[in-house]
Amino acid sequence: MRIPEQVRKELKKPLGTLHSDFSKIRELSRTHRIVSVGDVCTLGLLAMGIRPHLAVFDHLFMRRRLKPGMIRILELHFKAPKKYKNMPGTLSEAILSKAPGMLDEGGAVLIDGEEDLTALAFILAAGKNDIIIYGQPDEGMVVVKPDKKLKDKIEGWLKLSKKS
Repeated sequence: MRIPEQVRKELKKPLGTLHSDFSKIRELSRTHRIVSVGDVCTLGLLAMGIRPHLAVFDHLFMRRRLKPGMIRILELHFKAPKKYKNMPGTLSEAILSKAPGMLDEGGAVLIDGEEDLTALAFILAAGKNDIIIYGQPDEGMVVVKPDKKLKDKIEGWLKLSKKS
């Protein structure tokens, strides 16, 4: 489903707490399952010694292909990622419907297209012990603790998407 421009503008604001000091993220990783969305976010967590329960990436950063060494690190940590298509500016119905199972299983998801908006599917599917982390370019990492209010907001955005 195509995410309307008005919703994408709203998504430029963090959906959770922005962190530039990663010690809090390390603390949270001890008591929560971590879902990382984004290549650089995932690589940053791995560099801190945090292996996400589920990592979502597309081998791109700011629409440019990652350096081979960075891709190799992802491949070493996540041997057999599940593969899904998700075109830029969209949220795939397949990802939306399969997010709960992917969360249960863990591992990695390699997106053909763009992974940014897939965070919405994982926020909706997340349980109280899950945290979704994604990068905010040039600012840090956003830590999202999904709650009913945020899930309702996302559901509303997705209803708008279905209408457009």
